[in-house]
Amino acid sequence: MSRLTPEVHRRFHRSPPVVRYRPDTVRNVLEGIWKMTNIAIDLAFYAYFARDYELAMKILDLDRLVSESVGHFVMHNAMAFGKSRKGGYASLLSFYYGSSVDTISDSVKDIVYTLLVGRSPGISYNQVIHYADGEVVARLPAKEDFKVLDLTDKYPVDVLAVIEGGEYRFMPKQTEVIKKGSLMYLRGFKENVLHLLNDYGVEYRLEIIGVRELEDVVKSLVNIKDCTVLMLDLAHYVLVEHTPELKEEINDLEIYIDWKHMETMDLLKNTAGSIDPDTFIGLATLLKELEDIADASTTIGSIPSLQEEFPKDYRELFSNVFESLGERVRTVTITKQLNITELGQHLRKYGGSVLAVRSGDAWIAYPLARGMTLNPGDRAIITYQEEFSDEVDSTLKQVV
Repeated sequence: MSRLTPEVHRRFHRSPPVVRYRPDTVRNVLEGIWKMTNIAIDLAFYAYFARDYELAMKILDLDRLVSESVGHFVMHNAMAFGKSRKGGYASLLSFYYGSSVDTISDSVKDIVYTLLVGRSPGISYNQVIHYADGEVVARLPAKEDFKVLDLTDKYPVDVLAVIEGGEYRFMPKQTEVIKKGSLMYLRGFKENVLHLLNDYGVEYRLEIIGVRELEDVVKSLVNIKDCTVLMLDLAHYVLVEHTPELKEEINDLEIYIDWKHMETMDLLKNTAGSIDPDTFIGLATLLKELEDIADASTTIGSIPSLQEEFPKDYRELFSNVFESLGERVRTVTITKQLNITELGQHLRKYGGSVLAVRSGDAWIAYPLARGMTLNPGDRAIITYQEEFSDEVDSTLKQVV
């Protein structure tokens, strides 16, 4: 049944937001855009299969916040560099980044739109996450007042959104208090999220699909979604941390996602006639939107390559337009067999983690959730705080 009333339809086609300039650092604005687009993908994926129509509508508000932040980013650069040749190049960089983020936002809105017009798959989120190895989203009611930090210190999860008195707050700060009776949307590795829900007495049952051909499609789809979010993160690391050596990894990941997309479409084609039309259309639509998000992320990761095309006098613009967040991200090649949990524990001391692993021809997102063993020749993409670069270098020499 379609829920796309004329009023709801108008929300998909609102006029662009009027941006009012506020003093802030480029670093904060970029980090906000990055985080909001990241959680929008996972929230939309959750709402799509959970048929959470209220959340779907609020994702449109989150998209509005992304648009306002992009506008603020563009306005900041226009004011900083003014009417000059240098300002022209700064505006060009802002345009490429803003248009890519806009493409991602449009794809997220298209996922929401497909849900609201009644074309979502006849598969529940409980069935989908049965085949997930990485991060999942869950709802948790607050039975008492507590700080966000109290929850995230005890459980390795992120609080993506809070509903309190009918009002939504996205990405609450660690110091914010969650009131009793509020509803939270959490994200974390499946094992950690299910453990948290069990501790809080929330019944959560994983379900199997039971149709082998459809199970293969869903497994592959979840993998594509995980790799798409990873692609978005890697692209931003390349952009703001000025690590052009990761560009090769992004190109490689894009090829992998394209290949998985075609493989999944072939798997989906084999289900034609054995699943209902809405499920077929819903899964095909989701695949297409995830591919568009991955393509836009690739464009973001390609922006630093423009440095070679810019006049030498203007190349410092990149460090001004895209301000560093103070993190390092790099690829390390494994030289001896190693459990990834051990590597993750070492990096955690320095505010770091393992983002992904390239093993053979396959990319593995959220590898820490799998407790996998790394073998010689595998490549791990890691991140850590820049201030601990010497310590991490020393640790890696001993561990990998």
